[in-house]
Amino acid sequence: MEFHYSDLGVQSEHIMDDQFQAKYSQPYILRNQEAEYEVRSTVLVDGGDRFGVSASVFDKYEELIWMGNQGGHVTSYYGPNMQKYTSFQIHQSEEVRDILTLDSGIYCLTKTSLRHQIRRGIPKHTHKSPNMLDMQCLFQVNSHKFLIGGHQDKLLELDINKMTETVIKVPEEGCAVIRSGGGSLAACGSANGLVSLRDIRSPGNAEHTFRAHTACLSDLDMQGDHLITCGFTQSATVAVPEPYVLVWDVRRVKGKAAWSIPTVSPPLLLHFVPAVSGRAVALAGDGHVTLFHVNEAHESEYQSVFQVDTQNSQCSVMDVSSTSQALVFGDQSGHLHLFSAQHNHEPHFNNFSRATEFADPVPELPAVSFSDTTFQFSSVPLPPLASGTRWFNELAPDFFKKMYRKPKPIDPEVLKTMKMQGPIGYAPNPKTHRRNEMPYVEDNLDELKKHDTNINVQPIPRHYMKSEMRFNKLVPSEDEVVINRTGLPGLEATVPNSYCNAMLQVLYYIPPLKATLLAHTCAKEFCLSCELGFLFRTLDRSGGSACAASNFLRAFRTVPEAAALGLILPERGERQLDLGALIQSWNRFILHQIHYEILETRKKEKEMAYLAQKTSTPKTRINNTRQMNGQYEYQYNNDLEFLGPSEYEDELDEEQWRNNHDEGTAVTNHVQNDIVETNSQQADNEESEISQLFAIGRQQVNKCMKCNKEEERESAALACALQYAEGARGFVELVRASLAARRATPAWCERCARFTPTTQRGRILRLPPILAINCGGVTAQEKAYWAKGVQKEVLEASKRPGTSKPCRYGLHCARPGCRFKHPERPASTSQCNSLKNSSQESNCVLPHQLHIRLQSDGEVIINEKTDSPIEIRPDISKHKKKPVTTRSEQEYNLTAVVVCVEDNPKNLVSYVRIPDKKDEIRWFLFNDMSIIQVSQEEVVQFSSWWKSPCVVFYSSATICGS
Repeated sequence: MEFHYSDLGVQSEHIMDDQFQAKYSQPYILRNQEAEYEVRSTVLVDGGDRFGVSASVFDKYEELIWMGNQGGHVTSYYGPNMQKYTSFQIHQSEEVRDILTLDSGIYCLTKTSLRHQIRRGIPKHTHKSPNMLDMQCLFQVNSHKFLIGGHQDKLLELDINKMTETVIKVPEEGCAVIRSGGGSLAACGSANGLVSLRDIRSPGNAEHTFRAHTACLSDLDMQGDHLITCGFTQSATVAVPEPYVLVWDVRRVKGKAAWSIPTVSPPLLLHFVPAVSGRAVALAGDGHVTLFHVNEAHESEYQSVFQVDTQNSQCSVMDVSSTSQALVFGDQSGHLHLFSAQHNHEPHFNNFSRATEFADPVPELPAVSFSDTTFQFSSVPLPPLASGTRWFNELAPDFFKKMYRKPKPIDPEVLKTMKMQGPIGYAPNPKTHRRNEMPYVEDNLDELKKHDTNINVQPIPRHYMKSEMRFNKLVPSEDEVVINRTGLPGLEATVPNSYCNAMLQVLYYIPPLKATLLAHTCAKEFCLSCELGFLFRTLDRSGGSACAASNFLRAFRTVPEAAALGLILPERGERQLDLGALIQSWNRFILHQIHYEILETRKKEKEMAYLAQKTSTPKTRINNTRQMNGQYEYQYNNDLEFLGPSEYEDELDEEQWRNNHDEGTAVTNHVQNDIVETNSQQADNEESEISQLFAIGRQQVNKCMKCNKEEERESAALACALQYAEGARGFVELVRASLAARRATPAWCERCARFTPTTQRGRILRLPPILAINCGGVTAQEKAYWAKGVQKEVLEASKRPGTSKPCRYGLHCARPGCRFKHPERPASTSQCNSLKNSSQESNCVLPHQLHIRLQSDGEVIINEKTDSPIEIRPDISKHKKKPVTTRSEQEYNLTAVVVCVEDNPKNLVSYVRIPDKKDEIRWFLFNDMSIIQVSQEEVVQFSSWWKSPCVVFYSSATICGS
């Protein structure tokens, strides 16, 4: 501000009004004088030897401090070290009253002009007007409007886009300072002590006007609803500075609701600290700076005070950075002082400052004497050429290609005479080249053609790769339209847990599972069955647009069992994930989870129905029915129990799972005991729609090799884990060996009272309508099976002539392709015959159709439906005493395959079989939002190195509709 007073430090309690008197009469004593800020840099500004600092602000967009002096000169300083950035003159004689920073540059206000310059110092526009007589302050209303006030009866509203001004009459004898608290009200203070509150949207009329000080106003600031002022009180003969700060509540200024906060010295300038609510800074003319709270007057004991070295002059300007990490002060001696927090030596002026543009450094050439013979002339840069011409070393990157010299192949003479000692080969030196000489292929055309290996690596198709595209539901982009022209809805992949999108698409196109989930309702907060039903309903109504499974994934992250299995991925992480093993674990988890959620819902419905029936008819016994989604149907009784645990990690363990899910059941103990007594037998054998679709009922037989004791127990598996048994040929043989798995392992025998060799054999009791198969592929041998087909050593072993000599290791033999006879294993002759007729000898192909027959003894016979049917069956002795009959048989069709693409990063896609209206079979590839139609041959071929199956679904003919 232009007016200054030198009568500072005089006590004025005797002339204070009663309403502003402090609550104590004793002298003010500062209890905590520890300074929060300390000086970082002090510079003598340009022209500081002649003029004092009249304006200083922090830049709102860059790490700059702007300063204007009384001689019309503006200088900017960069960073906490206050490195001079730009310096320019905006007026010949008038002082700089105020500076405002915008994105496009800065606006500097003098007494009669407004100057616009860019930060590099280039002037853009100067605005002058007859209405600008004695301007004092500059306030930004919005991006294109300013309010300009001064010691005159006019307030100017300037539109910088149209360069038009609007004159507003101010009857309060001028407007020396304008501040806003962030809302629509702006406080305008005049030199005579009046403060008017105006709406910046229509500043023509003042909302409220009141007198803050009897003599004159020195400064004010506003934050929210708090307004702080400082000024002078009129005594009998002279204006006396007030040694306190007045705090006003703008919501009740009519009642003059203000309180005073004493300071060390009479304040001259005020400013709120933006980062702390209710925190303000008061600057006295003698350099005392006080940090105080404005909420209550009694908080003055927590004030922090420090001193600015004013060089025996008076402080004139002050500003606080937007981060509140730095304070800047200017004095009449031409010095600029930067203060920051005690432990913050590198303060930032803004939270998100953009990079400041600096001038390019001038290149300096080295100075070299004529007698220097060791100077490298290549270190001197070449001079620039005329436009359109280049030096030869500045060619485009297309002309440069890094090539490595190919070594010549090993001399055939060396390979011919080489003798192997373990993994190391030894051969005499043919001496065709000199010692320590590495021969390379010459760069002539004949040599390149001769030694070119022509390695053709099959590339990964684009529609199999991971895409980071996100779907815009308002305006679809061109890429999103191109990647999906099928009319089928895709799924967005915006979070790490979206790896399950491929399995979600497979589950969506299983009609009975989809119908079950759409009809499921419960009151559980995070129910995956409800969320899957909601997702399927959203896909039905999407009209082919991509959808997001955000609700399902949000509920999925809350399931503790999923976190325990490692199925929930972190938001940020760079660890390498085996997506193949992960999606197979997810497949087992989701089938188990849906199964037990349906059972839990059914149990609660039974309890509620029993409670209601008991209240109405106490003597009536509960019928053997169950209520599911509003309809009653008879209980499906099955002797198959869900037992566990077993050696199969995908078998159901109903007791443990129920204990984890029944903690939140709000039913009284009396009702629970009655239900257990009436339906105890039914609860053990109860099944859900999921188990009826996917459960493989089987009987596990454990036989001790020492005492021949046998133990039997029944269990069920919702997914079949593919076991890569030695001697198995093709996918069909692997499935048969996995359904009726046999192995030998040490186990505890009650009769022998010790661990003995035990044979474990599984017999199938029931085939499911949908056969879900986890293909494994975790170990290197399993991955090589799908990449290269049948292992070489297994093929060679199976082609050798068979022998009847028993193996000395028996069932414990771990040698792959052992040619000796093993108990309960097929003979090698039958292996040769089957392998000779098998079509899967060189390439690993999934059969489109399977015919599975379940015999009365639990054995499984699988026929692959091809042009030349192949029957895969176990080795059955011809002298069996009991006749074997076929108990049940199923025809399965391949309906879905989840594939892992070995890309960087890895990706999961799915093949889904979708029949059209004409009952024609069509296969589609789902890769998140990318959906294309593929051929049947592409679905079943897995001889490529970059793709391997993870989960395979076979459905019976009644379900798939074929």
